[in-house]
Amino acid sequence: MIDCRSRVRLVPAVVFCCLVAGRLAQAQTPAPPEAIESMPIHAGPFGLRPSLALTNVGTDSNVFNVADDPQDDFTATIVPRIVARVRAGRLFFSYGAASDIVYFRTYKDEGSVNGTTDLRVDANLGRLQPYASAGWTSTNERLNAEIDARAPRMQHTVSAGARLLLASRTAFVINARRFDLQFEDGTEFRGSDLAHNLNSRTNSIESGVQLTLSPLTTLNLTTTVQQDRFDSDPLRNANSWRITPSLQFDPTALIRGTIAVGYRHFDATDPQVPDYSGVVAQVLAGYTLLERTKFDLDLTRDVQYSYEDVEPYYLSNGGRITVTHRLAGPFEIQGIVGRQSLGYRNTVAQTAARTDTIDTYGAGVGYWLRPLLRVGFNWEQTRRQSEISNRRYDRRRLFASLTYGS
Repeated sequence: MIDCRSRVRLVPAVVFCCLVAGRLAQAQTPAPPEAIESMPIHAGPFGLRPSLALTNVGTDSNVFNVADDPQDDFTATIVPRIVARVRAGRLFFSYGAASDIVYFRTYKDEGSVNGTTDLRVDANLGRLQPYASAGWTSTNERLNAEIDARAPRMQHTVSAGARLLLASRTAFVINARRFDLQFEDGTEFRGSDLAHNLNSRTNSIESGVQLTLSPLTTLNLTTTVQQDRFDSDPLRNANSWRITPSLQFDPTALIRGTIAVGYRHFDATDPQVPDYSGVVAQVLAGYTLLERTKFDLDLTRDVQYSYEDVEPYYLSNGGRITVTHRLAGPFEIQGIVGRQSLGYRNTVAQTAARTDTIDTYGAGVGYWLRPLLRVGFNWEQTRRQSEISNRRYDRRRLFASLTYGS
């Protein structure tokens, strides 16, 4: 058992009090902390950004994502968040905390309290700008699209690095990161022991050059070396390297977000496991047309570890696009469509690898009560296709949401 539940249960209470008073892992160049002056609550060297969301308030037609005899239930999630920043001379301190309080009316065991805490300190020493950060997550939420069980786990992240200004628009960056994933002992999914198969640690070092192309656009050219080690299943151990050019856009630019497309060589240490070499990508970008229609794109292509015994990893490849159009006044409509494929790699040469697909589409309406207060109603349909019959499922959700803050 993981002896930290009592500490995690304090997170919602602490975050809520702050609100009343006033997101498997890869190495990447951390974004600079938000300026204090841009935060909704700020005074001198102190800034605060609270938010509160009531999401997924509605029905889930397939709580367990099963092929046969799906069970429906009423569910709701409360998500309080707080971000605080303090400037002290050349130092800049950041703190973030969030908690998902998940409720199910019938299947109460599926409910949970999930907490995340992040700490970071930045120093401005002129041309040299070092940082250090740490993060903790305790959650029962699903790890990814492959594992349908809400399995308890802990995630720890520690990272440090620096940015060295070489010229007015050029900088050298280096980052080191350690990520630990730990499922509770005895946690199973479809007969597989998740703690045995997936408990692991990832060490990575990233370095590269950062070029400021314009006040709103930055080009990053980075190389990453990564080592994955599994506590109880060394068959999954691997060494990787990747080269990833990326464009980072300011939130106020015409195109906002990050576009990263590169090459990765994934070298499994066990000869039974096939290697992977090819294109990887991570795109989180948005575009607003004529100040009324927003396009948000989320694309991912990379290697992900699987819980399966003979298929230790898969190539996750897919994306999701959300289009939001502002109607007259505070009303808006929204459409969502997405697809993700899971291309498994197996250790049995004579067995053909399988590819599962997950399709999602939906629609919704929203109404802005105030500039930072929105209420929404959404319908969403998800379907998984697989050559393994008991991995297929259909799921429909009809839910409302209420969000405050950003």
